[in-house]
Amino acid sequence: MDIIFISHVRVLRDALVATLQKASENRACGAFSRETVEAALVAFAPGLVIVDAAHPEGAALVATVRASVPKASVVVLTTAERDEEFLAWADIGISGYLGPDTPAADLLSAVRRVEAGEVACPPRLTALLLNRFAARSNERVDRAGIFTLTAREREIAELLADGLSNKLIARRLQVALATVKNHVHSILEKWDCQSRGEAAARYRKQVSDDAKPTSAKPVELRMSQAPAMSGATLRNGAVQHRPSTAFIHRAA
Repeated sequence: MDIIFISHVRVLRDALVATLQKASENRACGAFSRETVEAALVAFAPGLVIVDAAHPEGAALVATVRASVPKASVVVLTTAERDEEFLAWADIGISGYLGPDTPAADLLSAVRRVEAGEVACPPRLTALLLNRFAARSNERVDRAGIFTLTAREREIAELLADGLSNKLIARRLQVALATVKNHVHSILEKWDCQSRGEAAARYRKQVSDDAKPTSAKPVELRMSQAPAMSGATLRNGAVQHRPSTAFIHRAA
């Protein structure tokens, strides 16, 4: 496999390239700038980019490689396992994350695992990434709450939030009291609420959250293929988060 190692530290570049080339199936070269990356791309079609996390333009240079080889995998070498750094690289899309104590033998093993389509990182960071996915998934579910209701149920949920009793809701909407009770029961079931008050509080929170301005753009989290540092693995995959906007209809 062809490999490009991006680092602004020459001694590190030379040492890592030499280590990678000990494996007869690998061709490797070092790069430290856009010009050297572009020169490497003339000679190589890299299946893997290894990047020094300390490189001030590392993410931009990875983007340069992927513009030519979109399917190139990325492994990050870091001198410190910082949560914020790890998540930032995960947003870009990485194949693995190797910490400062990774021995050369594990690096070569990581390269082979990348080819096999596996993902690995320290267990603590694996948990961090999964928790982040779960939090975003829960946020999507919570923000989609109003959309799980019918139009009539949304009207009734709004009136519950305004503090109206079932009788007053029936009078306001000019429907039978039994009909209102059935809708309230349906709202509680769909939202897994134990009481009218809980449903009303959830509705108010939903409206408040949707009223907040947001400039968030879709975020793609990808962890695909990777090194064996701990044995913890994730299969190839992508997660997308897009903010939702709920449309609330007030009763006349």
